[in-house]
Amino acid sequence: MENTFKNFKKVGNRYILKRQYGFGILIVTGLAVMAWVGYNSDNKAMMWIFGIFAAICFLSIYTERMVIDLDAKTLFIKRGLKAEISIPFSDIGHYQMSRLIYIFIPVNTSLNVCYFTAGEEKFAIVAQGLSKRAMQDILNDIEAITLPYAGK
Repeated sequence: MENTFKNFKKVGNRYILKRQYGFGILIVTGLAVMAWVGYNSDNKAMMWIFGIFAAICFLSIYTERMVIDLDAKTLFIKRGLKAEISIPFSDIGHYQMSRLIYIFIPVNTSLNVCYFTAGEEKFAIVAQGLSKRAMQDILNDIEAITLPYAGK
């Protein structure tokens, strides 16, 4: 089967979600601008606080990834500075999309997966961005990739 998914890159029998830079770059840029303002206003505390936050956010964006491994029938999700989690297809309950709107302006849209581990319901962020359409496209790709393997 040819790779026809625009949000994923196929490597062997694994599909790797392409990086979503939009939302993260906005945050890092905003923090870097605030650090620059702190530097120019001789407010060293502001410079250091926002500079460190910008570096941590950049590191978080750089290390995040989501992989669908069809051999292991597992999702591997690494978000932020947290450890990577693995979610077997059989443990997935459903996906949900949540959207944050502030004063009629969409601020963030995230695609989450609900899964069950040891009888406990947990959630993990699969992807996040600014548009609902982009998250729906990612969800459609995930379902198309995992559908033949989900029940096995």
